[in-house]
Amino acid sequence: MDGVCDNDELRKLMGEHKSAERNDSAGHRGRVRAAMDRNPDLSSFADYELLEYLLFATNPRQDTKPLAKELIRMFGSLSAVLHADFYELKRVPGVGDQTAHLLSNVLQIVLRAEYSRFEHPCVLRTAAETAQYMYARFLGRTKEALLMTSLNINDEVIQTDEISVGSVDATSFDIVKLLRCADRNGAKKIILAHNHPGGTLDFSQADIQSTARVVTCCDLLGYTFVDHLVFVGNRYISMFAKDKLSAVLSVCEKHYNAIAKNTAKEQTLRSKLAKMGETGDIGEENARKLKMLYMLSELADMDDCDKRSIMDELIHTVNE
Repeated sequence: MDGVCDNDELRKLMGEHKSAERNDSAGHRGRVRAAMDRNPDLSSFADYELLEYLLFATNPRQDTKPLAKELIRMFGSLSAVLHADFYELKRVPGVGDQTAHLLSNVLQIVLRAEYSRFEHPCVLRTAAETAQYMYARFLGRTKEALLMTSLNINDEVIQTDEISVGSVDATSFDIVKLLRCADRNGAKKIILAHNHPGGTLDFSQADIQSTARVVTCCDLLGYTFVDHLVFVGNRYISMFAKDKLSAVLSVCEKHYNAIAKNTAKEQTLRSKLAKMGETGDIGEENARKLKMLYMLSELADMDDCDKRSIMDELIHTVNE
């Protein structure tokens, strides 16, 4: 009958069709590689095209563009795909074991290569040298992280520690942990660095306040504070090169004044206790009297408006 093919003709047609697909796939991959040779910085490539290229290794005959686009769609970005673990990747239709193994380990291999450049004693004496050493540690991070690099007396790197990881636009840190790391590493100098995933290449007021706390503690404990860098992608700024030093020192002065005030207050307390004949343990009754005296002293220094506010609050509390 017209329009009906026998089995031999069907096999022939299918074979020719598959051969044509293979030839087209090989030609496309060749064009991609040639385009990468012409653009070694890869700046002209979309994220899905770079991912498509990586998938060539584990999908030798398959068109990898649809899978690359689906991965970007599901995870949101190339960075998120490369940060995904094996099991997250396996949940994507079309991703097999080999592809999941490859993608979940690519970033760690790249970071190892970057770190290996500094396996020999690395000297950091300028902000540019510090930026080159630190930037790889923030690659792909979607949350703010604070890192501290400990240096010896010759400005050689001893260790870089992750002090804290926060949210997209903020991170808090434990200054005690920071100082313990410096002590454990035998540091003489320290450098701080953190990232701004939100993209603002500048120091916030919170950055200045927290840096001043660290500078104050370093000065008291004998460490030299060298610098604080902020990274956005592969760009950076240095706190001291950015002329933020005056703001930091202004906050430091407030810290010093607070320390001096608290120390003087404690010395006054001890002196009064000594006059009362207390030695060692503070008598409960005397401690209560001193507390009341301090409260009265502070109340006397307040203006009439503040006094009235406190009295109204006390009356309200008693009447409840």
